[in-house]
Amino acid sequence: MTNFIEAYCSQVRLAGAVGVIARPILVAQDGMYAMHYVPCEYLNTQARLVLVSTTPGHAHVRLAASVTEELMRSHTAGRVIQRENKRRVELGGKLVRPNLIRMLDHFRVPELVGLPHAAALWNEGFEQLQPLALLPHATTRRGLVFDGPFEDLMAAPMLREVFENQFLDTIRQMRTDAFYIALGRTAWAGLRHAVSRRLIAPHQLLGMMPVPARAGSMVRYFLRELSVSDLSPKDPVRHRVGWLDAAHAELEANVRKVKAAAEPDPQGTYLIA
Repeated sequence: MTNFIEAYCSQVRLAGAVGVIARPILVAQDGMYAMHYVPCEYLNTQARLVLVSTTPGHAHVRLAASVTEELMRSHTAGRVIQRENKRRVELGGKLVRPNLIRMLDHFRVPELVGLPHAAALWNEGFEQLQPLALLPHATTRRGLVFDGPFEDLMAAPMLREVFENQFLDTIRQMRTDAFYIALGRTAWAGLRHAVSRRLIAPHQLLGMMPVPARAGSMVRYFLRELSVSDLSPKDPVRHRVGWLDAAHAELEANVRKVKAAAEPDPQGTYLIA
């Protein structure tokens, strides 16, 4: 992987966040697909919870530029800039992070890694978390953020190469007892592919949650704040309740299973004289 962080910081220094947002650094382009750089290199291989999305969006490109400019003004080291982009930018933003925290708390996922609530994952408990994306650079298709199915990703040579050489290589470096949660069906399919390649054991996959950035009622339905009868007749979520219900049940069951396995044996341990 080419190291783009120096060029990125240099452009921020010369043109500011506004300049980088207006002319983001192009990583690769192939026909209708394009990838633009955001700092994504930071990796904590000892993280116990890995949250996997498909790709950063336009909002993350803007947020990354602003955060990087802020950090550079205080003469922050490059390694720290990369870490802070993982902590503050990836899976960040006013819509994404609050919805993500709500969903993680709903299933009490943070308790699996010894944290009381999800907000701690991005604060004092950040060392327990590793955000990842199947396509770590902001990937677009005809100018729109790529949100196609996994089959489309694998059918595009440039996207497939990045997925296999960067995402799967990162998975190989993670601890073998880490838990994985996918954000959206494309990310879930990518993780299932990693299982088929024996890079992740099936029991490490806790399940899937909807993409946190989804506006409207999807997240609220997933969190059981709405029922089907509460959805308007034209709400597209009505066509997604099947997989949303299945994903809810699977994640709930798997979290319960992990917690049960971690509980002490009620029979106790006895010494035989």
